Amino acid sequence: MNQVLTSELQAWACTLARQIGRKVPAFPSKRQRHLLVVHLDGVPKALLDEAVQTGSMPFLSRLVRSGTYHLERAFWGSPASTPFFQAGLLYGIEHPNLPAYSWFDRELGRKVQMNTPKDALHIEQRLWRSSETSLLAGGGHTYFSLFHAGARNRLCMSTLASLKVMARSLSSEMEGLFVARTENPWRYLRSLGADSLRAMQDIWRWARALGDWRHEHGFLLSRVMLQRLGWSFAHTKALVDMVRGVPAIYLVFGNFDEVAHRRGPRSAQAIAELHRVDAYLAELYAMGRAVEHPYDVVLLTDHGHVGSLPFEKRQGQHLEDMLLRGAPVPLAADVERGLLDGRAPGAARAPRGTDSPVVMECGNFAHVYLTREHTPLEAAELVAHHREVLARASRHPDIGIVALRRGNSAVALVKGQVFGPDEVANAPLAGEFCRRAVADYLRELPHLRTAGDMVLFGEAVEPGATVGFAWEFGSHGGLTRTETCSTICWPSEAPVDLSGLSHCVRLHQRLSEAYRA
Repeated sequence: MNQVLTSELQAWACTLARQIGRKVPAFPSKRQRHLLVVHLDGVPKALLDEAVQTGSMPFLSRLVRSGTYHLERAFWGSPASTPFFQAGLLYGIEHPNLPAYSWFDRELGRKVQMNTPKDALHIEQRLWRSSETSLLAGGGHTYFSLFHAGARNRLCMSTLASLKVMARSLSSEMEGLFVARTENPWRYLRSLGADSLRAMQDIWRWARALGDWRHEHGFLLSRVMLQRLGWSFAHTKALVDMVRGVPAIYLVFGNFDEVAHRRGPRSAQAIAELHRVDAYLAELYAMGRAVEHPYDVVLLTDHGHVGSLPFEKRQGQHLEDMLLRGAPVPLAADVERGLLDGRAPGAARAPRGTDSPVVMECGNFAHVYLTREHTPLEAAELVAHHREVLARASRHPDIGIVALRRGNSAVALVKGQVFGPDEVANAPLAGEFCRRAVADYLRELPHLRTAGDMVLFGEAVEPGATVGFAWEFGSHGGLTRTETCSTICWPSEAPVDLSGLSHCVRLHQRLSEAYRA
């Protein structure tokens, strides 16, 4: 441990643990091993690798370079988004039917967003009906996750849907908070004020340079309320939980993801968030070693981020206008033959639900709903009744992949050719794309019943960047190597091997076997 923690940090953790222990009751738990999962939302593995090599995240670098921790790549399945990942990690659901962070839900008949508490609650209830287990059941706590997942506390997106629930849990959420503070209150307030001022200056410069203020007011609120106040609260509560002996803690650090969307994943602001979290990780690890029942601290990412070049900025119009109201474009004969796959052109059913199409711009990918019915369209129906939309999507230079259902499976249109999951190796994809992820997405698409009739992925037009359909400058959910290569980092002495993971459900299974006994 001396290779990783300084004597000062060890002494700080032991002193704080004694202070907290005198003020808060112990948590009744009979588990042999305790677990803290720190989820670094959206951080690309390449950035963490660089931080380890250069020492720009000094604590993480010491953990890995000393051999105290293993750091490896992981593949969690498709799509590369937080709802899909958390459904697998927390509930153990392999096919949760969560196509993005926001989508048009066929069952509800409306758009849903996971940062809307009532939507998160509805999806959580749907997940509970599909699952018989939860990583946090039996007394676990969660901070800033989307879903409650049987946790004993109430600090997640879905529980914000009920003010009564939040009010009832307020006293327990405040327990031990003040005795565990790690910074002088006045110094913290001065730091918060200085950070808020810098955030306002940054927003002013950014919005003026772009001539566009959308999202900036919400981004300022996020920087102050979520990234500083929210994370400080969650970090402090995790310290209290470890002293109490809460058996499993799931802590989501969303700062990097928030900044990367608005400024880009390699912006100075995004890199600063990695430096900030490194110091917090050191404190969490030190406390996990100082308490009576030590914690195994597991670090992970759910996906990466790539730079995003907005379609609207490049083309001067929204994706929806191009797809639904653009100039007539013929459908290539090779595309039609590949999509029909030997079927007669007239084999498709009669047109259904063709009114009020919906285009959901989800980042560097988009879901296109040409029908609002519960059953999505498949290739023959698109060829028969939506030829022009299909042709515009397949021919546009800013769209790298069009994924759609063909019969009971799915295929991808890439540069005027049709490829099934087992043929992706031969597709003329840009080098930024991950062929494994493209094939995995095609296998998953038939299970994503509420995904669009077509799913469009922005072309990789620059190294480390793709076209984005939403107005943002860092995106995820697409199929590039950066987005789909995730990170798992765990203690060498832990009673579990987390190498070679190929789906987030495998992570759920291994952690459950090791820590729920």
